[in-house]
Amino acid sequence: MNGPILRTFAQGAVAAALIAWSAALVAAGGQAPAAAAAVFTVKQAAAGKVVYAKRCASCHLPDLSGNSEIPALAGTAFKEIWGTRTTKDLFDYLAAAMPYGAASLTVDEYRAITAYMLQVNGAVGGEQELAASTAVTISSLMLAPTTK
Repeated sequence: MNGPILRTFAQGAVAAALIAWSAALVAAGGQAPAAAAAVFTVKQAAAGKVVYAKRCASCHLPDLSGNSEIPALAGTAFKEIWGTRTTKDLFDYLAAAMPYGAASLTVDEYRAITAYMLQVNGAVGGEQELAASTAVTISSLMLAPTTK
């Protein structure tokens, strides 16, 4: 084989190897995961933190950890119970049942608390406010480890 033909062959082999490597990397999950949809704003979650502190923390504790009688609203237990459900399911439950034995909150307060709970469990805020009708699977929003 002469030089120019060998060089062309080598360049083609390198290109083919790069394509195969890229395909293997993607197939193995080496590509960065797509960003989860943002269904609430940071401002909404911040408002939810304030309402939570006033209306929810006395039972569910300030860090959302719950206790042996009150369910945790953050962490593995929350994700196991709510991960396959939607944001609408969570909002509807809160609006129908919480705070237990006390007066209901406003729709905006329930939306804010829902946003705060999602944020604490790893969801990231965006430009769109959470609406009562927003129905996104909760586990699809969780990118980061739980922080309190």
